[in-house]
Amino acid sequence: MLTQHRHTSGDVGTFYNQHTDVYDRALGGNIHVGYWDDDTDDSPMQAATDRLTDLVTERLAPFEGQHLLDVGCGHGSTAARIVAHHAVQITGISVSDYQVNLANSRPQPLELPGRATFRLADAMENPFDDETFDSAYAIESLMHMKDKKAALGHIARVLRPGGRLVIAEHSLAGELDGPDAARMAHAYAYFKFSLTTDTYGELLREAGLEVVDHTDITENVRRCYESMISGWRDAANNSSGETSREWATAADLGHWFFFEVPELRYGLLTAVRH
Repeated sequence: MLTQHRHTSGDVGTFYNQHTDVYDRALGGNIHVGYWDDDTDDSPMQAATDRLTDLVTERLAPFEGQHLLDVGCGHGSTAARIVAHHAVQITGISVSDYQVNLANSRPQPLELPGRATFRLADAMENPFDDETFDSAYAIESLMHMKDKKAALGHIARVLRPGGRLVIAEHSLAGELDGPDAARMAHAYAYFKFSLTTDTYGELLREAGLEVVDHTDITENVRRCYESMISGWRDAANNSSGETSREWATAADLGHWFFFEVPELRYGLLTAVRH
């Protein structure tokens, strides 16, 4: 969620590398939101975040022998769950060497049906050849990318015709105005939820991808937000200097954005390359 940078230094570098561990603790071993069926669903956090992975996987509909691209792989938990149940190859990319090292350190028993590898790479400058992958997924990673048009264009380029892209992402139901727009400009440095849902669709179409499904699951994931903010506040209390201030600011902005901005939405979007 919080932006990862390959090269950082000092307290700010600690802040960006530390975020993976903070999310891991807050979100039950994953670094993306969870999914609950309804208010009566009492699934623990890990089960809920795994369920979000499963929903993405269902939309990918992977079959044996396919090669999938994990755009913004985090510490590899999503890929690990997929290859534990599907005989596919996954290549995960991240601009964080810390995350890539964590992902590659995950044990992969030989009896797993699939395999995953992870490498340092920028999705906005995707290094892979055209039509390398059968499908791709991006879970809460595009929002960290300054040039989303470039990232989506590269994803479309490296997909084979008919290949699917599944995005799980926050977006805005409409443009913010007034004081909210000004505050959002500050929040953008932390969350980058500035694109509207319609704009995502437009960028996908410009990239040569046809949107075949969009499912709003905002109410199903909302339960995660309090846990995330608590994790950020704990990180602020257990850090010092600039790192502590960064976490405190993220917690304050997050509380405002998650609970006071009705335009905030979370959806699953599926697109297919022409």
